[in-house]
Amino acid sequence: MDFLIILGATAVIYYLVMWLYRRRTIGEYSDRYVFITGCDTGLGHLLALRLDGMGFHVFAACLTETGEDRLRKSASDRLVTLSLDVTNEKSIKNAFEFVKSKLPLGKGLWGLVNNAGIAGSVGLVEWLKKEDYQRTMAVNLYGVTETTRIFLPLVRNAKGRVVNISSILGTVSLPGAAPYCISKHGVEVFSDCLRGECFKYGISVHILEPGYFNTGIADPDVIMQNLQRTFNRLDPNIHAFYGENFISRMETTAFLKLVTSNAVHKVVDAYTHALTAKYPKYRYKVGWDANTLFQLIRWSPEWFADTILGGRIPLPQGIQ
Repeated sequence: MDFLIILGATAVIYYLVMWLYRRRTIGEYSDRYVFITGCDTGLGHLLALRLDGMGFHVFAACLTETGEDRLRKSASDRLVTLSLDVTNEKSIKNAFEFVKSKLPLGKGLWGLVNNAGIAGSVGLVEWLKKEDYQRTMAVNLYGVTETTRIFLPLVRNAKGRVVNISSILGTVSLPGAAPYCISKHGVEVFSDCLRGECFKYGISVHILEPGYFNTGIADPDVIMQNLQRTFNRLDPNIHAFYGENFISRMETTAFLKLVTSNAVHKVVDAYTHALTAKYPKYRYKVGWDANTLFQLIRWSPEWFADTILGGRIPLPQGIQ
């Protein structure tokens, strides 16, 4: 009994010390510059406004003029918007030159936030073509690698931080979402490699692994529409094998409603902590599903993961 009391007390003290340790911040926000991709809507938009309100100098990159206009109307004059397509090398280089020209002499970027991402094509592996994988990878993975490659000198000048958005699906594979899972696993590996290469000269690298949150990427209606679109283009023989009502028998909507959280601010909180904490985490698992359900699945036998995640996919009509 005494041993259990000592063990419990030690655990409490440890978590209290770590909580206090993680709460220490860098300060001097008004003297720091952050570049964020994918600020049109969602997490990037919210993060840009959060950091702007804290006093950071924010470069908010948007894909559309509408996104830029929306941000400018809500932010201070300190926030600067610019156009960026992370799938286009020339666009990234133009953004680099723009940011470089706006930075004060001798200043670098404290934060490079690779936030831009898409859900991409969804569907079973048999339904997907090479182009589906390429389109998703172009934004979610190569957009991260290319933006980081080009902007890294500015981060190095400030001995700053690179913060990449991955997903809990970068660590746990979800049947029906192969392109997305592959792209996010690539972000995990890329970030680990980058961290090992850069830590000696003062750059730190951090990964967000959120679960399902109520953003455009996780919108059940949009995902179901994408599923149906992929299904409709199948070869007639494959389409007949699965059956006309296959999509309606999938439990995708029910699964998403079960795991999706409306507390989007928790992801923005994690982003903010990665940029402002004196001792940030290397990985941020955000959301109840990322910290419980998917962790259970990740460390369970494969048959259990297949049953839980793959069990929602019905048998094709041609097998019944």
